[in-house]
Amino acid sequence: MTPRLVDIRRHPRPAARVLVLHGGQQHGTEPTSWRQLSVLRSRVLAFALARAGAPHRLDVRLLRYAVRGWNDGAPLRDARWALDRLRAEDAALPTGLLGYSMGGRTALRLAEEVETLVTAAAWVDRSDLPLLRPPRGGRVLMLHGARDEVTSPEGTLAAAERLRRLGADVGVRTDLDDTHGLVRHARTWHRLAADHLVEELTGSARERHT
Repeated sequence: MTPRLVDIRRHPRPAARVLVLHGGQQHGTEPTSWRQLSVLRSRVLAFALARAGAPHRLDVRLLRYAVRGWNDGAPLRDARWALDRLRAEDAALPTGLLGYSMGGRTALRLAEEVETLVTAAAWVDRSDLPLLRPPRGGRVLMLHGARDEVTSPEGTLAAAERLRRLGADVGVRTDLDDTHGLVRHARTWHRLAADHLVEELTGSARERHT
């Protein structure tokens, strides 16, 4: 079983790129599948970002982990592999991360390797907090539904506070009435994530759609 780097949208001359990291579970050695809900939700996020970023030549790639579980950091190894692949293609291209659920945990742990990141319904373990570092560009956006009973909004708030103490500029939205799937206010979540990533990585805000 090996990880896969999947093209969501590629441009002949990209201005920037985003690596999307899907969710999973705490333990699990079965391979990832497109049928798993956390992977499907991350694909929807990735396609929404690709549509918003197209006028700005934003490449969007999605990483499929080798296995479904965190398993003491397996997604970190897969994500580092993916970032190495991206750097081999073009080391100078500004890079961001968009992580959903367990992918949010992965993105936070790898923040210092990219310019910026967005987390959505991030799984944050207290043991992660001392290990967090700000991204190179210093700005982070963290999104979490107020009624999430799978991963706690409190974890997102704790990670935001940790990053702020380290000097990062962290935006947080935990006020919308939504659950872990972020479906009820999907258009708002998608817009917030895309606006942040496009602006931070390409230097221009996309045209807002409501």
